[in-house]
Amino acid sequence: MSDPELARLLLLEIARHLTSLERTPLEVVEARRALHALKGSLGLAGEGALAQEIARYERKLASGDERGARDAADLMRRAEERLLAGESPSETVTVWPVPPPSLTVRTPPEPSVRAQYFAEVSDRLAHIDEALGGSLKPLEGAALAYRQVHTIKGAASAVGDEAMAWFCHGLEDRLRSGNASDEAAKAALAELARWRGLLGGLLDDPASALLSLRSRGRSVAPSTHPPRSSDDDAPRSSIADDATIRVAVQAVDRLLERTTTVAVAREAMAQSAIMMLQRSAEMRALRGDLAEALRLIGPPRPWGAPAAALSRIRTVATSLAVASERLEEASAGVRRPESALRDAEAASKRELSAMRQTPIRQLFARLTVAVRAEARRSEREIDVVESGADETIDRRLAEALLDPCLQIARNAVAHGIEPPAVRERAGKARAGTIRLSAQKTSGRLRVTIADDGAGVDAADVRRRAVSAGMLAKALAERADDDTLLALLFLPGFTTRDASDLLAGRGIGLDIALGAVQRLGGRVHLSSRKGAGLSAAVEVPVESGFATVLWVEAAGETYALLAADVAAVRRVAAGKGAPHLTTCIGEGAAAPGPISLELALQDGEPTSVTVDAALALEELLVRPLTPLVAAMGPFAGAIVRGDGTVRIALDAHALAPRARALAAQAPA
Repeated sequence: MSDPELARLLLLEIARHLTSLERTPLEVVEARRALHALKGSLGLAGEGALAQEIARYERKLASGDERGARDAADLMRRAEERLLAGESPSETVTVWPVPPPSLTVRTPPEPSVRAQYFAEVSDRLAHIDEALGGSLKPLEGAALAYRQVHTIKGAASAVGDEAMAWFCHGLEDRLRSGNASDEAAKAALAELARWRGLLGGLLDDPASALLSLRSRGRSVAPSTHPPRSSDDDAPRSSIADDATIRVAVQAVDRLLERTTTVAVAREAMAQSAIMMLQRSAEMRALRGDLAEALRLIGPPRPWGAPAAALSRIRTVATSLAVASERLEEASAGVRRPESALRDAEAASKRELSAMRQTPIRQLFARLTVAVRAEARRSEREIDVVESGADETIDRRLAEALLDPCLQIARNAVAHGIEPPAVRERAGKARAGTIRLSAQKTSGRLRVTIADDGAGVDAADVRRRAVSAGMLAKALAERADDDTLLALLFLPGFTTRDASDLLAGRGIGLDIALGAVQRLGGRVHLSSRKGAGLSAAVEVPVESGFATVLWVEAAGETYALLAADVAAVRRVAAGKGAPHLTTCIGEGAAAPGPISLELALQDGEPTSVTVDAALALEELLVRPLTPLVAAMGPFAGAIVRGDGTVRIALDAHALAPRARALAAQAPA
């Protein structure tokens, strides 16, 4: 501290209140007064970080935890030592963005308050994304971002979310200079972009976010002794509780594979338990048969069955009853550890999978850079809008999606967005808009790249397809828009009359489709002339535990993800939606008595029928190889405990087949 007189007064204040904090037994009221006074003195002395730390210990003590006084006393002792040495006392606590030791995770206790808080912060984060999107001038974007961070800090303080309030307070200081000039605003926005993902993490998973900050800042944080906060006075380990290590991705993959092996073994245990129950039921039935036989024979008579034989039958019946009960007990004994193993396995898989996750905003950032570069080259004005950028996916999947999404995004620039003058003549804004969105649902990821450009003229596609010999004239006249748009994926097909470096060569979408199909996914196009084109890339995300509905069709058993089934209804046999067997190409069959309404994102109602709906079950759905996935509407495979394999069907791939068959039925 530079002012010796101020340091002397602060030393006197600390010494005066330390006795209240270290008194045994602790006088809580007196200790709270001491902490409150110290907080004010430190604030007046300009030691804001230290004052905030004391405020957190004060709240800890107010909640009934007397360790708050002891930890505060430790902190003040270290501050006293630094003041006596002529050093700054605030260096006893960490510097933002490294969280102080006292900072803990607290969420609003009331569900209604928690829901309202999450909604408020999510709304503010959306405004921050708008500020970072580049559609505003730098000064406007920086001002908007500062207001949102300030509002989040206030909301977090109001509900007791100390971690979010602390982080936003520090971030607010970094953004405060953003109103000085365009350069300062750009620097402030760059700083905010650096921490945007962490803001979302503090809302969704604050414990992991704080751990990340502590790990990130450990190499630059000042070397200090953490305050005592354990239940006893035992010495601390030299390794922090939140220490992290680097692990190779391959090692995580191997652990996940072993988890899958454990899942198969666990499923075998479950099947064994079920078989035990079945054998027990069979034994009970046999005992009943023996009892009925004894009743029919009646008591022993000189001319009838020997008494010894009847006694032997009674003994066997009793033994069957005992064996049946023991089998039931053995089955229960297997089910209990199987259930515990299932929970532990699911938790391990979730934690291991989380290690490989990355927010999809990183993919969006690379797409945005490419789109803007192509826009400058082609002299177009383009705004990029993102939504769902906080969805997390496997890093390998993000890398695999980059190339096909780049092809689609560049195609939107080349074929979709018109030059500024053309847009103005059409009554549109000079700058076109490309929207990048992501949504995970039912074990699938949908990435949509949509533009508000010229769209696709279905009549022109029909004419070009007939002219190029790709479609017979009679078929072309009856083809609907979806069929015609699918022609855009054919190699060599283009809607451009002349080619350049970017477009008109008939390559691009076919390459993108091939890359997506190798991931077990598909691309769906939708367009309206003059209103732009939307390309939805759907791929399966990391397979894992899912609740499935078992159904029976033509003697075969299939699984559908329960989240993909909106309703199960009984209908008149032979009437209604097409049969599942027909939809998957396993032969023609009349509609079944059970109708399954599929829950799909496009909103168009679609149903299939089956012979029976069997049961719901939570199972491990394993991924299929791309070759097998391309052979039908398959979402994955389920390995049963007895070694048999069942197919899990993909409702999103099943729906177009069901619609086509339903449309053909009247004809």
